[in-house]
Amino acid sequence: MIVTREKLEIKRSEWDCYTDTPDVVIEQLNKEFLEILSTTHSPVWAQKRFYEFVDLNGYNQYGFLDSECNQAATDIINKYYNSNISRWDFLSIIL
Repeated sequence: MIVTREKLEIKRSEWDCYTDTPDVVIEQLNKEFLEILSTTHSPVWAQKRFYEFVDLNGYNQYGFLDSECNQAATDIINKYYNSNISRWDFLSIIL
């Protein structure tokens, strides 16, 4: 796993998404996730934006809204922001 301000490289096994997810899907999601991270100043807002993005763009068909991928996304967010949010913290924005 590579998580820096300039690069996000997360492998299929690290995402824990469906094993038949095409490489191009993972590469595109990594690219879009880095864009979300780099244009958001709060880890909780980044988490909310990521979940919405995955849902609205059909990545959920590859398991990216399953609990394992939600935890992976949260781990990536925590590494990027040096934070310690849980995978449920985005709910504080919704409520």
